[in-house]
Amino acid sequence: MGQLTRGWPLSATATARQARTTALPLPAIVFVCVVSAAGLAAVTVSTLTVLRSSVPAAWILFAVLTIASGLITLKIPAIDTRFSVSDAFAFASVLIFGPAVGVITLALDGIRISARWRMTRTQTLFNFSNLGLSMWLAGTAFFSLSGVRPLYDAPAPPATIVVWVGVMMLVYFAANTWLTAIAIGLSARRPIVGVWREHYLALLPSYVAGASVALLLVLAFREVHFAAIALILPLLAICYLTFQSSFGRLEDARRHVDELNRLMLSTVQTLATAIDAKDEVTHDHVRRVQHGTMALARAVGVTDATVLQAIEAAALLHDTGKLAVPEHILNKPGRLTPAEFEKMKRHAAIGADILSSIEFPYPVVPIVRHHHENWDGTGYPEGLKGEEIPIGARVLSVIDCFDALTSDRPYRHRMSDAEALAIVRERRGSMYDPAIVDAFLADHVRIMPAYDPTPHPASRVIGDARAADREGRAQDTPQGGDAGIGDGLLAVTSLSRALTGGAGVTDVGALLWSILKDVLPCEAMAILVTDPASDHVVARYANGTHAARLRSIRCPSGSGISGWVAATSKPAINADPAFDFGYGTRDMVPGLRSCLAIPLRTSAASVGVLALYRAEPNGFSEDHVRLLELVVGRLLTPLTLAIAAEENDLPLQPPGTVGRLRRPPRTAGVTA
Repeated sequence: MGQLTRGWPLSATATARQARTTALPLPAIVFVCVVSAAGLAAVTVSTLTVLRSSVPAAWILFAVLTIASGLITLKIPAIDTRFSVSDAFAFASVLIFGPAVGVITLALDGIRISARWRMTRTQTLFNFSNLGLSMWLAGTAFFSLSGVRPLYDAPAPPATIVVWVGVMMLVYFAANTWLTAIAIGLSARRPIVGVWREHYLALLPSYVAGASVALLLVLAFREVHFAAIALILPLLAICYLTFQSSFGRLEDARRHVDELNRLMLSTVQTLATAIDAKDEVTHDHVRRVQHGTMALARAVGVTDATVLQAIEAAALLHDTGKLAVPEHILNKPGRLTPAEFEKMKRHAAIGADILSSIEFPYPVVPIVRHHHENWDGTGYPEGLKGEEIPIGARVLSVIDCFDALTSDRPYRHRMSDAEALAIVRERRGSMYDPAIVDAFLADHVRIMPAYDPTPHPASRVIGDARAADREGRAQDTPQGGDAGIGDGLLAVTSLSRALTGGAGVTDVGALLWSILKDVLPCEAMAILVTDPASDHVVARYANGTHAARLRSIRCPSGSGISGWVAATSKPAINADPAFDFGYGTRDMVPGLRSCLAIPLRTSAASVGVLALYRAEPNGFSEDHVRLLELVVGRLLTPLTLAIAAEENDLPLQPPGTVGRLRRPPRTAGVTA
C-alpha cells in the first residue's frame, strides 16, 4: 500500500518548512475544514460504537500491528512514495471486527504519519480525519452491500465476499487518494487530476495486494484465531525482504539512469552555452529560456515526464542552427535585410537536422524544428498551425519572444516587461497559442523572474577569455588636441599636410570633422583603426559631443558596431551607439542615440571604421551613407598612409612613394 501518500503532504518533498511558510488559499482552507469535520464525526461515532458494543479486545492487537507495520516501509523506485503492509492489517480489522475498529485504527495511524514527517497541526488534523473518513466509507459500503456481519462471530462468508472486499478496497482507495489530491491541488494551485494521476494512480495495484493479504489473514484467523498471525507474519517478513532486495536493485538502476541523464543534460547545457556565446549580444539567453519554458510548460498542465525532458533539452538547444548562420548576421548592429533574414530563418531547420543525428530518448528534434511556427500557420519552416505545432514548441516560442524583447539587441535597447507583455498579448491567436499566452500573462513574474546577472560557469570562462583579449595591448591613441583651435584654421592646416603627405590620423580626422559636421547631420565623429595584432578595432580620433568617451572605444573584431563593420566591410545605419561604448552611458546628457558607421578598406585589407553619431534615434538615411562614402573616398589614401606611418613609427612619405590605393567600392545592402 502507498502508506506515505495517504497523508498530506504527499511525500517528503513537500517539507514541513514549506508547509509552515506557505499560507493556504481560501478554497484549500474550506476543503480541509469540511473533511476534518466529517472525519471527526466518523471517528467519534466509531469510538462510541466500540465502547458500547461487545467487540473483542483482540482488535487492539490488529490496531497495534497496523500502526507498527507502518513504521517499516519500502521506497518504490521511480515513484515518490513508500510501500508498507499496514493497510492489510487495517482491512483485516474491518472485516473481522467491523468498520468502527478500522476507522479508529487508521485515524490513529494518521497521527503517527504526521508526527513522523513533522507536519503542521492543520495537516495532522486533515490526515487524522481523511483516513478515518475514508475507512468509514469503505467499511460501510462493504457491510451494506455484502449483507454479512463482522466475521469474528458470523458464519463462514460466501464466496462472493471476494467481490465485496474488492469494492471496499476501491472505495477506500478512491476516497483516500482523491481527498488528499484535492487538498494538495488546492493548496499548491495545481491541477487536481494531474496531482492524482502523477502520485496515486500507480498505487492501485498495491491496494489490491493489501486487500488480498487482508482476506487471507481473515480466513486464517477464522480457522486458527491468533495462530494465524504467527503464520502470516513470517510470510510477510519473507515478502518484505524479497521486495527490499528487488527494490534496492531497481533503485540502484534508477539512480544510475538519473546520473546519466544529469550528465547528458550538463553536456547539453555546456554545448548550448557555447552556441549562445557565438551570438555576442544574447549571452545566457538559452538558460533564461530554459527556466521560463519549463515553468510555463508546467503551468499549462504538461505533466508527462518524457515531454518535460524533451522541452528542457530543446529549450537549451533551440538555437543550435545558429552555428550555420554567419556571425556578421548574428551580431549585425542593425535590422536584417530580407536576404539576411532568409539566412537567419534557416537556423530552425538546420538545428533540427544537426540534432537528429543524436538519439535522444525523448522528442527534442520536433520542438527545435518548429519553435518558429505560428499559431495561424504563417511561421517557418513548414507553416504548421494550431495544434499541429508540438506543445513544447508552442511554449518555447512565447518564452523565446519575451526574453528577446526584454534583452538588449544590436538594433534596439531592451524593452520593459510591460512593453514586452503588450506585444505578446497582441500576438495572441496569431503567432502564439491563446491558452499558453493566457497562462504566461497570468503568472509571468514567477515564470520569468528578474534577470540574474550571475553567468553560467561556461559563460564566465568565455567572458574572462574575451576580457583578457581586450586587455592584451595597451591603447596607444594620440588624443585630438584641437579643442582650443579654430576649426577653420585647423582644417586649412590639416588639408595642407594631407596634400604634402605629412598628415597624421589626427590631421585627417580634423579635416573630415570640419567637412562632415557641415554637410551631414551629426553631433560626433570617431575614426577607429584595425589592430591586426589584437584583432580589435581601436579609436584613434574623436571629436564632437562626448569625444573623450568615444576615444575609449575598443571593440573585438565582429563585436559591437565598429567591430562588426570592420569584420564584414558593410555599413551599419542607425545602430545603437551603446553597443560600442556601453549601456551605462545611456544617461549621458546630451545623449547619442544613433550611429552611422562605414568601413575604411583598401583593396588589400581593412583599415578601420568611420563612425558618425546623432542625438536622435534613426537619425541617418541611405543618402547619408552614400554621401559619407563619397567624402571619405577622397581622403582614404592620406588616412591609410597616416595610420601605417604611426603604427610603424616611420617618417611620413609623400603620396607618390606608395602604391596607388583604390577607393573601396560602395557596399550594397544598407540596412534600415
